[in-house]
Amino acid sequence: MVQQDAGGVTQSIADALAKRIICGELSGGIALREVAIAQEYQVGRSSVREALLLLQRRYLVDIFPRRGAQVRVLTAQNVQDLYDLSTGLYILLGTFLAQRWTNHSQLLPFVEVRQAMQLSMQNDDIESFIQQCFAVVDVAAPVVNNPYLQQALTNIIPAVSRTYHLAFKQRSAEMGQFTRIFDQLLVAVQARQVDEIRLLLHAYAQQNCQLVLRALPSEH
Repeated sequence: MVQQDAGGVTQSIADALAKRIICGELSGGIALREVAIAQEYQVGRSSVREALLLLQRRYLVDIFPRRGAQVRVLTAQNVQDLYDLSTGLYILLGTFLAQRWTNHSQLLPFVEVRQAMQLSMQNDDIESFIQQCFAVVDVAAPVVNNPYLQQALTNIIPAVSRTYHLAFKQRSAEMGQFTRIFDQLLVAVQARQVDEIRLLLHAYAQQNCQLVLRALPSEH
């Protein structure tokens, strides 16, 4: 049973459902019934309804009039659209980071994230590795200092994380590829090489997108 204030209950339900969607336990097209979810988590339907609206904003759930909510189906088109948008946002993040850091100490947290990635990869822990991939956004936030970009990334990260699970499960070697790109990006950020950041992020996003597209049949 979830026992928190109203806002905390909503967030807890949303987090729990998001985790199940992202890891593939709840696959695309599965109906999310308010009554069943309320019973499972022993909460009111209003909290469930708010949680589903939050997941809709995070691109994990679709809500249809008179049909209710269901897990968003990953199609080739919406995967491509997702990567087009997320790539643009990450290029902005990398660009602002390269332009706005003023002291090398501001970049040390990225080294710590990289070390955590390495440990997760050695343990073949895909979930932990993916969490570290997106920890970069929080680490960059104080330096970039753009709340609008931060919110846009916060909303889209769960959907991108879902595709990372698909990609890494299909080909675990992609974790090694990600760390190599991360190392190159960190060098480019330190050197303030904005064009290199753009090229690296665009190339990796396209490669990962194609890997996800090849994995889509397992979603249906």
